[in-house]
Amino acid sequence: MASEESFLVLVHYRGSIKRKTRSGVKFTDKDPLCIIVTPTTTYDALVSSVLEKLGVEGVKRVKKFFYRIPTAVLHDTVKFDCFTIGSDEDLQVMFLSRRQFPEVRTPELLAKLVDVVSSSGGSNRNATTIAAVAGSSSRPAVASSSAPVYEPPMQPVASPSFAVDLSGNVGDEVRYGEHIPTEMTMTWSRI
Repeated sequence: MASEESFLVLVHYRGSIKRKTRSGVKFTDKDPLCIIVTPTTTYDALVSSVLEKLGVEGVKRVKKFFYRIPTAVLHDTVKFDCFTIGSDEDLQVMFLSRRQFPEVRTPELLAKLVDVVSSSGGSNRNATTIAAVAGSSSRPAVASSSAPVYEPPMQPVASPSFAVDLSGNVGDEVRYGEHIPTEMTMTWSRI
């Protein structure tokens, strides 16, 4: 039965990776998501589950996962390292490792989330989404970020035949070579 093979994976989505001397690698996030997976779970299905639980579909995407992979059992201590998961084949390493190290009952992943880039080339950075964290309706999580708006500097344009002040600074003279515009100064206002 597939339900007998399903198991819990803790998915950290904040925090960082710490290298410890005693156990090796540790993730610092204190509030991970709980995701149920089976050995037939695909990478895309795992990504979809994480984004859905966080409520950031269309705003964020998973660039990759870091897996806290067990490497050795020494007496009563399990040593861990970090393995990058970015495909179905990489995800199979987690399932195989779980069989080889039954001492580790709950695998841990750290999801590297990045902003979704829209088709116009800009990122979707100003969107705010509220979601329930780890299935709890009592603790909303806000995923938002803001980006400064890039506004190119306005510079006066000089031409031998006319002068245009794009900055709206009336009275400034724009000179080009020997030609000095006399009465033909245009002012454009930005809307």
